[in-house]
Amino acid sequence: WGRTFDDDFDTYHALEHPPGRCLMILRFAFGLCFVTGVGILRSGGRCPPSLMSFLTKFAVVGLSYFASLPGISMFVGSVLPYHQRHQALHWGASMVQACCLGSLTWLFVGGSDASAYHRLSRVGKHHEGGLTESIAANPDGKVTGPSLWRIGKTKVRLD
Repeated sequence: WGRTFDDDFDTYHALEHPPGRCLMILRFAFGLCFVTGVGILRSGGRCPPSLMSFLTKFAVVGLSYFASLPGISMFVGSVLPYHQRHQALHWGASMVQACCLGSLTWLFVGGSDASAYHRLSRVGKHHEGGLTESIAANPDGKVTGPSLWRIGKTKVRLD
């Protein structure tokens, strides 16, 4: 019946009470939306076949990032005693999320052997043909011209 000083902090970070559960459900839902978006991109017919393996890796690593905190939270909550959960959740989630972010970084920044994205990307290259042209191609294979977006007085050319 006495005063409690850190009750809200503990219920939020324990992830076992309604606010924490809502965060876990929301994060897992974002992961499912991410995988659905990548799946739609893959099956939309406009994705080059050489990018299919890259998009699969991207979806797996991205989903593992989104699902890591809910997964570790459920695991820690079911295995460890209450007084050890916060530290185990902190270190476990930090390690898994750092590995996932490192993998995502490697997919986009790594060398040409990291993924097919680098073989099709035009970043730092000065030749024609690349990722943008292969995605912008019509279904019959003809490449359309660059598109121009206007936002107020600003013009953005996508080529």
